[in-house]
Amino acid sequence: MSKDLSKLPNTIWILAAGLLCVGAGQSVVFITIPPIARDLGLTEVQIGSIFAASAFVWMLFSPIWGSLSDSIGRKKVVIIGLSGFAISLILFSFTISIGQAGKLTGLILFILLVAARVLNGLFGSATRPASGGWVADISSIEDRSRAFARLDSGFSMGRILGPALAGILLLISYTAPFYLFALGALFVIVLITRQKSPPLPKIKEDLKKITLFDNRVWPFLIVSASFGVCNAALVQTSSFYFQDVIDPDSTNFIALASVGFMLSALGILNGQLLIADRLQTSPGSLIRLGILIIFFSLIGVANSTSLVHIYIALFFYGLGGGMLGPGISASLSLSVGKENQGSASGFLGMVIPIGHVISPIISMPLYTINPSYPYLLGSCLMLFCLIFVLTNQRHKWIRKKNYREDYKTYTEEPPDLP
Repeated sequence: MSKDLSKLPNTIWILAAGLLCVGAGQSVVFITIPPIARDLGLTEVQIGSIFAASAFVWMLFSPIWGSLSDSIGRKKVVIIGLSGFAISLILFSFTISIGQAGKLTGLILFILLVAARVLNGLFGSATRPASGGWVADISSIEDRSRAFARLDSGFSMGRILGPALAGILLLISYTAPFYLFALGALFVIVLITRQKSPPLPKIKEDLKKITLFDNRVWPFLIVSASFGVCNAALVQTSSFYFQDVIDPDSTNFIALASVGFMLSALGILNGQLLIADRLQTSPGSLIRLGILIIFFSLIGVANSTSLVHIYIALFFYGLGGGMLGPGISASLSLSVGKENQGSASGFLGMVIPIGHVISPIISMPLYTINPSYPYLLGSCLMLFCLIFVLTNQRHKWIRKKNYREDYKTYTEEPPDLP
C-alpha cells in the first residue's frame, strides 16, 4: 500500500498544458508529413533531414535556454518557447499548403520546410527546460518523480489528442489542426502570465557551473540519448512500416499509424500517471523497469506482421517510455544542486533530440535494407543501457536513495562522487 499522496502545485498542470500543445503539434507533423512529403516528391532522406535540422538546432539551444531560465526566470523562457512553437507550426503548415497547391516544388520547398522546423528548434526548445526547472523549484525531493510525471503527461496527452483531433479536422482543412494547436499554445501563455514565477536561485560567486561531463549529469544523459535514438527510429519510420509491412494493401495507412501513436501515448500516460505518480515508484526503479519494457517492446515491433501485434508492442513501448522519462528527469534533478535545475533540464532537452539528428544517417538507411532493423538497433541500445545503469556509480546512488541523506547534510547541492 502506497503512502498518502501529497498535493502538488496546480502550476504543474498549466505547464503540462503547454507541453500538451507541443506534443499534439509534433505528433501531427510526424504522422502526416512523411507520406505527404513523399507525395510532393521528397525522398525519405530529405524527409528525415527536415526533422533532423529542427532536432539539431533544438539540441544546440536547449541547454542555453535552460541556463538562461536560471538567470532571468522560468516564466519568461516558457513564454518564449511556446510563442516560438506556435509561430513555427503555422509557418510549417502554410508551406506544406503552398506545396500541395503546386506553387512550390523541389529544392525551394525543401529549404522552406527546413527553415520552418529550424525556427521550431530555435525557440520551441525553450519550453521544456524552463518548465522542468520550474517543476523542480516547487516540488520536494520525495515528490520529484511524481511532479515530472505530471509535467510530461501533458506531452503524452498531446500525442493522443493530436492524431485524434487531426483525423477529424483534416476532413475540414489540412491546416486546421496546426492552427488549433498553435492557438492552444497562445492560450496557455495567457495562463502562464498569471502564475507566480519561482524566485531565482541564489548563485554562489564561487559556484562552478555544471557541464555535460559532470559525474552528476552524464550518466543520466547517456540513457536519455539512447532512448532518443530508439524513439526517433520508431517515430520517423512507423508510418512507412504500416504502409510497407503491416498492411500494404491499405490506402489509409496514416489512420492506422495514428492509432498506433495514440496507443503508445496511452501507454506513456499509464507509465507516468499510474506507475510513477499514483504508485509513487522511485526514480531508480522507474529507470530500470522502463528500460526493460522498452527492450522487449521494440523486439515485438520488429517482429510484428499484423495490426494486433504491433498495437500491443507500441502500447508497451509507451508504458516503458512513460516510466523511463520521469525516472531520468527526477534522477538528474536530484543529482544536481538547486542552482543548476534549469541547466540540468536544458542538458536533458539537448540529448533527447539526438536521435532525430542521426536517424536519417542510421535508421533510414537501415530501414531500406530491412524494415525491422531500426527497431532491433533500438533493442540493442536498451540492453546496453540496462547493463550501464546496473553498474554505474551515480545510478547506484539514485537506486539506494542516497539523495535523502545528502540533502539533509548539503542544503545547496549533493556532493560530487568520490
